[in-house]
Amino acid sequence: MRGKRILGVVITAALVMTAGISWARSGKSQPYGASSYWNTQIPAAARNRATSSGIIRFLARDNNPNYIHLAGATSDGQWGLPVYSGRSSSKMYDVHNTCAFRQPPEFDRVRIPRGARPDDSSDAAMVVYNRDRGLVYGLWHARHDAASDVWYACGGTVSYLRSNGLDGRLAASNQAHNSGHRGLPPVTWAVRYAEIANGGIHHVLRIAVHTTGCAHVFPMVGDECGTRAPHAPPEGTRIRIKPSVSLSKLHLSPAALIIARALKRYGAIISDQSSGSVNLKVENTIAEGRGWLWKRLLGSDALRSIPLRDFEVVG
Repeated sequence: MRGKRILGVVITAALVMTAGISWARSGKSQPYGASSYWNTQIPAAARNRATSSGIIRFLARDNNPNYIHLAGATSDGQWGLPVYSGRSSSKMYDVHNTCAFRQPPEFDRVRIPRGARPDDSSDAAMVVYNRDRGLVYGLWHARHDAASDVWYACGGTVSYLRSNGLDGRLAASNQAHNSGHRGLPPVTWAVRYAEIANGGIHHVLRIAVHTTGCAHVFPMVGDECGTRAPHAPPEGTRIRIKPSVSLSKLHLSPAALIIARALKRYGAIISDQSSGSVNLKVENTIAEGRGWLWKRLLGSDALRSIPLRDFEVVG
C-alpha cells in the first residue's frame, strides 16, 4: 500500500482510514465552524488576566511534574481516549444509563461500531462521532456487555456538530441540547492521531490539573470545588504558552511541536482534576485495536521542555 512520509514516519491510508472510524480522524471536517469559540485562535496581543501570575504560580506548586504530561502516549495507552465514528451501517444502540442523574436523550439510538471499547482505566471513557445524526458523544464509565450486546454508560456528553459547540446552558450557545461534563464538548477531549499526521491541531484543547478551585468561568457551567485556596484555577480557565516563548528553540520532536503550536495559538481549558500532574490526553489507538501508533511520534514527557511558568491565563 502506498503511503506518505509525515514527521519522518510513513503514514499509510490504512492507519488513518480504518473501517468505522475514518471520518472522526480525517481532520478534514472541522466541527462547529471557523467562528466557534473552540476553533478561534487567541490573538498574540491578547491581555492576560489580572489573576494570571497567581494562578500559574499555584499550578507550578500544585502539580508534579511541572509541565503538561501527555496521557495515553505510553505503551499501554492507559488514560488516553479512544475515538470512534459510527457509520450509517453501524448498529444503533440505546445506551443504558447506570447513573442516578439523567443522561441526554440523544443517547438513545447511538451508532457504535463493532469492536469499539473504552479506555482501560477507571474512567472507561470513549468518544463516538455519528455524522449521519450530526452528533458527537462522550461516554464515561462505558461498558459493553457482549453476551447481551448492550452498551452502558454512567455519565455522558452530547454535542451537535453544526452548532457553535457551546453548552446549551450558556447564553452564547446556539444549541440548547448541547450538554454534559460541565460544558466541554468531546471534540476537545484529546489530541487525535490524524491531527498529528495531517500536521496541525486547529481547536482549543482540554487539560486536567491536580486541583481546581471552587468556581467556574466561561465556557464551563460547573466545577468540582477541589480547594478554596487562593489562586486555585476555576474550571474554564484558559491558558496558553506565552507569545514570547520561542518554540523553535526548545528541541521539540515534530509531533510535540504540533501540540505546542496549538497550545500557543488556541490554548487549553482547565476542565477537570487529575491524580497529581497536568494531563493532556492523546487518542488511545491501542484500545481502538490499531496498536501503539504513537510509538515513533510521542512520549508522555514530550512537552517537558515547556514548564508551566511559560504559560499565561487569557480570556
